Amino acid sequence: MKTANRVKNVLLSGILLSVFVLGGCMKNHSFTARGLAEDSSHVSTVALKRVNQSFRTSFQMGDWYFQGAQVVNGGINAYIQIPAKLDMDRKYQENYLRQSVCPSAEQQELWHELGSTTLSVHIYTFSKRFSVHAECRNPLA
Repeated sequence: MKTANRVKNVLLSGILLSVFVLGGCMKNHSFTARGLAEDSSHVSTVALKRVNQSFRTSFQMGDWYFQGAQVVNGGINAYIQIPAKLDMDRKYQENYLRQSVCPSAEQQELWHELGSTTLSVHIYTFSKRFSVHAECRNPLA
């Protein structure tokens, strides 16, 4: 009888502990998601549209496919899917992205609209999670 009561108490304690831990995790996730949403609101929708427009026109032809831009952590990420990994070191890929894929300095309206918002270009073959990326430098900053 004593053993059964101990088992019940241990199980009940475990369940209560799980409920408190999960409740805390859910509150933390809610706070984090709300914080990211607030960061996203600082990015101009006009800037996001301009980035999408700029990259769409640049990648209309060829094997590289612009998959859209998204607001992430208060910045804009532009995603480009490529058919195969580039045969160069990651450092060189990042430099290539900055020099050849990032919008040029002549696109002053785009850079003016971005202001202090960061623009990053991501290339990937299969999953965005495994992208190589580089932050574009705003020539007006």
